[in-house]
Amino acid sequence: MIITKFDKTHFLNEYWQKKPCIIRGFVESFTDPIDEHELAGLAQEDEIDSRIVAYSNGKWTASQGPFETFEDVCIGAWSLLVQGVDRYIDDVDELTQLVNFIPNWRLDDVMISFSNEGAGVGPHSDEYDVFIIQGKGSRRWQVGLPGDYTESIPHPLLKQIDGFKAIIDEVLLPGDVVYIPPKHPHNGVALSDCMNYSIGFRAPSSLELLGGLIDENRIDSAVSVRYTDPELLSLRTIDTKSAAINSSELAKIKQHISQLINSEQAENALLQLLSRQSLPNDESLKADYSVEEVRNELLEGVSLARMTGVKPVYAEQQTSENFVFFIDGNAFKVNIKLNSAFDILLNNKEVSFGIDIEEDVLDNPEFVDVVTNLINTGYWVLVD
Repeated sequence: MIITKFDKTHFLNEYWQKKPCIIRGFVESFTDPIDEHELAGLAQEDEIDSRIVAYSNGKWTASQGPFETFEDVCIGAWSLLVQGVDRYIDDVDELTQLVNFIPNWRLDDVMISFSNEGAGVGPHSDEYDVFIIQGKGSRRWQVGLPGDYTESIPHPLLKQIDGFKAIIDEVLLPGDVVYIPPKHPHNGVALSDCMNYSIGFRAPSSLELLGGLIDENRIDSAVSVRYTDPELLSLRTIDTKSAAINSSELAKIKQHISQLINSEQAENALLQLLSRQSLPNDESLKADYSVEEVRNELLEGVSLARMTGVKPVYAEQQTSENFVFFIDGNAFKVNIKLNSAFDILLNNKEVSFGIDIEEDVLDNPEFVDVVTNLINTGYWVLVD
């Protein structure tokens, strides 16, 4: 379960959601895109999810950020963990490109942790896949197989499990990765001051998807039709008890729900749901360009770059007259004839017209109008 030469196809066939592995040298000559002092600065921000987990004198403690000071909580062996750093720092966002063979909608965020020697969060398991890149320092990782483990809660903010047999027991050095599938118990202990970058993936339950689909509120009354049964009731016998629902009626009800879920509006609502990323609402990123200003800038050779953390989502097969894509719950619609140009734009960090995208697309008012909207919303930016 140690890979020394990474191959995407082999990994997806042999390991993804099947078994854990160590990937040696996944990132050659890895350089940390952030240090512990910058990480601590993020942990002081109100809108950023952070926590400190510490173990001292045989006792676990956990504290939720934001933090004004650290002296009282960084006691013994401790770890600072900060969620969603890829939404704020471009070099951290770039780490997600290492796993771009997995679709955007599955990506959750990049959590970064700094730990001193001996620190960790204890043995536990998660419901999602994770790639953990080793930054500076080193950490010992033990990973086991799914099983019926006894859960313990040493602190209200911590869930751990009691004991597992490790099938992986390795020390990671900078640039190495441990991949851990869902439900596989694991425990990481820092052997020195170290940084770790956890690229986590979404694993929504069917109930979460159904509830989210309803919450998106994109399904109107024209699609959400009333239940009818003009012929079905005649199949009930006269002596059928009024409290009973027969199998034909249950099948009809499930079919009724299925028709709604399979509608085009429900598909768009699902895509909208899957595109949500909780991007920071930073007014300073927004602009006020006119369509003509954007067109002139792009004709003069200025590039178009996607902003930090932005992960577009769209259906690969689209059969209507429009091409629709979503960013953080916002829908954008263009004529289907523009899908090739937007396919390039949405799947690349930076593009230039006349090189990556044909320059004559800038003669299309609809294309430039949508691009201007993307820039003014703060999702893309013009760069020299």
